[in-house]
Amino acid sequence: MLEARLPGAFRACFTTRIGGNSTGPFESLNLDPSSRDERRAVEANRKSISEAIQRRLVSPRQVHGVRVAGAAEYVREKPGSECDGLSLHPDIDGDLAAALLFADCVPVVLCGEVDMAVAHGGWRGILGGIVQQAGRSTMGAPATVIVGPSLGPCCFEVGEDLAEAFGRRYGQEVVVRPDSEGSRPRVDLWEAVTKAASELGVQREHVVNPRLCTSCNSDLFYSYRKEGPETGRHACLGWIAGS
Repeated sequence: MLEARLPGAFRACFTTRIGGNSTGPFESLNLDPSSRDERRAVEANRKSISEAIQRRLVSPRQVHGVRVAGAAEYVREKPGSECDGLSLHPDIDGDLAAALLFADCVPVVLCGEVDMAVAHGGWRGILGGIVQQAGRSTMGAPATVIVGPSLGPCCFEVGEDLAEAFGRRYGQEVVVRPDSEGSRPRVDLWEAVTKAASELGVQREHVVNPRLCTSCNSDLFYSYRKEGPETGRHACLGWIAGS
């Protein structure tokens, strides 16, 4: 796992695809129970992660939307409720860890003074405001944002309509125009997340991004764009220590 350095008792890490029980296209630390992977393999993978961080994993049904719920609140909801972000408060969610799943979309961790949130940033969600919604879900304004491994601007080719939509919403800086005829534009989702964080008052220097592209590093991470739909999911985990 790759661990992020966060202030205070906040903890976040990103799993890789290495070190699990899954085989074939899901090799090997697939954490997605809805995949076509062997159920027992996924359960064993998730158990190993849960034991490593000593927290119960909460994985909502992600739909590329903008809904954010408290982790304990989500556990009490009807199974399979749609949700693309979880907030965690030390007095309410202390024994839980947000475990959102990814295979190119952008994991976003937001930390405030008291609590934190983890969001699933697909392109639809980023356009729709999932980052802003996650920031508003915490008690105080977030001061630190972590951008996890995801599809980089090197690999996210899009059609002109989507490039224009991102340009209108977050400025032309998020659109990488082709340098040769016949090439398609690319969108910089990392820059879009940084712009979204600025709307919450988070300064650029407080947005931490290791710039790890999942497509370029498919030996370490699952990538839907590179591998197709028959692949696994790694996770972004967020929890609060000592609570």
